[in-house]
Amino acid sequence: MRTIVTTDSVAQAERSDHWAHEMSKLFVGLEARPMERTPFHGQAANEDLGLIHLSSISAGPLRVRRTARTIAQHEWDHYKVALQTAGTCVIEQDEVCSTLGPGDIAVCDTSRPYSFTYDADFRTVLLLFPRSMLPVRPEALRDLTARRISADEGVAAVVGPFLRSLSEQVRGCAGPAVGSLMDGAVSLVTALVTENLARSAAPPPQDAMMLRIRAYIENRLSDPGLTPDSIAEAHGISRRYLFKLFAAQGLTVAGWIRVRRLERCARDLANATTVEQPISMVAARWGLLDGRHFSRVFKSAYGETPRDFRRRTLAGTDRS
Repeated sequence: MRTIVTTDSVAQAERSDHWAHEMSKLFVGLEARPMERTPFHGQAANEDLGLIHLSSISAGPLRVRRTARTIAQHEWDHYKVALQTAGTCVIEQDEVCSTLGPGDIAVCDTSRPYSFTYDADFRTVLLLFPRSMLPVRPEALRDLTARRISADEGVAAVVGPFLRSLSEQVRGCAGPAVGSLMDGAVSLVTALVTENLARSAAPPPQDAMMLRIRAYIENRLSDPGLTPDSIAEAHGISRRYLFKLFAAQGLTVAGWIRVRRLERCARDLANATTVEQPISMVAARWGLLDGRHFSRVFKSAYGETPRDFRRRTLAGTDRS
């Protein structure tokens, strides 16, 4: 689903309030206020692709905040990856403050207060996705949030051009390619995060093991026989140690497999090319063979039945 927000057709005196209202809807409880009294101008294009949100924004001087109050009112546990493409930005979170210039990247966690300050005209690309999709402990990521990542070298030199190109071309993509691109975007961000965390300190052995285990699970989500026993055996560890690794992150093995399978199902249900496929077929493709059980856990996770989710997301696609 594509959403466009612009101030072009709004009276100058109403632009600030219009922008603040639309940004709060688009980014769930975000405060966005222009910094100057002169007529504000702004444009945002947002693509909702399953569980992932990709936005391209250009605007005048602006301060964006997510406060403790708005977080309490609107729970939205996502990671936000910001690619600055023009102008500068000052990002703050957890008493860390960094300045981003064109090409620089930063990551922040929407479950904690943060701010972005743009003191002149700017352009930025934002990628938002649920925290559960990133196979890194939130506590570990605190060492990286709000810190400037230069796109001059390493994985960042790949991520920056990819996000910029994706924001420009995603409207022309359709079908299974969209899901693959989104998976690729999250995989690149995962590589970016792990590379930068590794530069600051060697990850504990259990973190390295968890990354391997999550990658193993990711590659076998379609296998109904994916079990804790098969995972533990493939990695030469005991069931007890496997459960301990997941418990240290507040997770269970079965719960993690279920979350990832449901995310894949949601992605396919929101894809217009699979509209003729029965919901049971979509579920079975990701290892969920019991249709009634799938419908029940999907509704518990997403607040609506798979059928209603498909109808709503595809209706949004038709309007874009």
